[in-house]
Amino acid sequence: MIIMNLSRRSFLAGAGLVAAGSMASLSGCVPQASTSSDASKGTTLASTSSENRWSWSIAPEPPAENEVSEEVDCEVLVVGLGSGGVPATVYAAAMGADVVAVTAGDAPEGEGAYIGAYNTKYDEQYGIKYDPAELRAEYSYWGFGSNNGDVTGTIWDRSGNAVDWFAEYCNDVWPYECGPDSAINEGIHIRETATHMVYVFPDPEEEQEQERVYNGFPKFLKAACDKAEKDGARIYYSTPARQLIREEGGRVKGAYAQKEDGSYLKINASLGVLLATGDFHQNDEMLEAWLPLMRGDLITRNPYGNAQGDGQKMAWWIGAGQDTGPFNIGLCWPHDFTFAKNSPSRWGSLPWLRVNIAGERYTNETIGSHEWYSTSPMCMIDVKQPGHTAYQICDSKFGQMLENNESEIEIFKDCVERGVIWSADTIEELAEKVGFTNPDRLVETVKRYNEVCAGGSDVDFGVPAEYLAYSSVTEPPFYCMHREVLKQWTDGGVNTNRYGQVLDTEHEPIEGLYAAGNIRSGLAGTHYLWKSFGSNKLNATAGSMLCVKHMLGTWDEEF
Repeated sequence: MIIMNLSRRSFLAGAGLVAAGSMASLSGCVPQASTSSDASKGTTLASTSSENRWSWSIAPEPPAENEVSEEVDCEVLVVGLGSGGVPATVYAAAMGADVVAVTAGDAPEGEGAYIGAYNTKYDEQYGIKYDPAELRAEYSYWGFGSNNGDVTGTIWDRSGNAVDWFAEYCNDVWPYECGPDSAINEGIHIRETATHMVYVFPDPEEEQEQERVYNGFPKFLKAACDKAEKDGARIYYSTPARQLIREEGGRVKGAYAQKEDGSYLKINASLGVLLATGDFHQNDEMLEAWLPLMRGDLITRNPYGNAQGDGQKMAWWIGAGQDTGPFNIGLCWPHDFTFAKNSPSRWGSLPWLRVNIAGERYTNETIGSHEWYSTSPMCMIDVKQPGHTAYQICDSKFGQMLENNESEIEIFKDCVERGVIWSADTIEELAEKVGFTNPDRLVETVKRYNEVCAGGSDVDFGVPAEYLAYSSVTEPPFYCMHREVLKQWTDGGVNTNRYGQVLDTEHEPIEGLYAAGNIRSGLAGTHYLWKSFGSNKLNATAGSMLCVKHMLGTWDEEF
């Protein structure tokens, strides 16, 4: 068990928070049909199926000359304004570069809240030892063949300097807090060990501690963009990028973006184009190709709707190599900080009896003991159940599973009082209250589970005997919690080198084209970066700023 009781208020007085989810700021490109020739000069883009099956298999024709209503020149073009695009825009403008940014949304998109950082100036103060070799080794294993240690290692090594610069530079428009990830009690998840630092940008107008963090991040991004505009950046909101411009066999020199009136903005970029467009988890066609587990009626946690894989498709159309995964299966239980509709999601990994709405037990309940709840194998088991929902059943011994922690027990009782956790004196009554579709099967499942618990050996699913003594469902009242699974991210699609340059089908850099954030492959395999809270934003923030450094020719200099 890893339940802890840490003071959240004392931490926020001068510290930071953890990562919870990725954020996606997409270019908003809608696949466009075309009969033009394959932009990759003979390379099949539809590598997952027959030729031309997918909408991205054939590159669209560029806009006609009479469709372009405006043309602008710049040095740096940033496509997408999220946790990658915003820092890149801010940094480029602060360094005096002529930067243009385009994005699909009418504001920057901030899903999630925290930016992690390794190798920071605070490490010694908080007793954090950064071991780059150990970290690379762990991610090489946990990447399941997808992690590129040179790419991610470069980002990790320089993340402390990059993130600290970004937070400090924007501190006058939106103050930040910082601290070790071990000081985290977010309510929905709790950390035990510090591996790195985390930065947070809380909303001063919000009283609830976790909501002030989550509500603060998108506001901070907007404040950072406003600061960049004062430094000379030109930002085009509600103007999704549609297509990259590449010289014949040469460098990428700009992009077309579409205005609200349907006409096109042509942007010429002399130094480079950065794709910071996010992932594809809201594009059912791309999910069908690579992650069918996440397609269909699975509800998304991301509120923006722009996670369509647009940057990936634009890169493929001009000759970028197409990564075939495995891609991140970004599943989670709801982020309910006030427990208004859900009991703490961290309890979702505790080994109480687990059944589906039909009353069937379907898994070993200890398989979900992964330290990061969003990538727990349990989420991938739960998502296959009816309604993508699991139900945990326990009895009056629930406190033992919570290690008799008084604060945890009080939260449990409060959830029962508010009806977030169902309670009943009999299993039959519990089945009726919850709405199990086969109450008799639930009764039989509980009976069978109690038999294996009494026998001291779970011969059905193999839960260790140490849990069976207090996970049996024998002493009323009986309780039930639900765990609905949501989707919230994927990652990958294009490969890059350590400088962030997008690679072609021969793994050679495409001059002028860069990628950062969830569009970029080489980060993780099927799972989220479990060791690094704030890792999506660590990757996006530091990675995008490093791309700008390479464009500006200042790679070897610190931020």
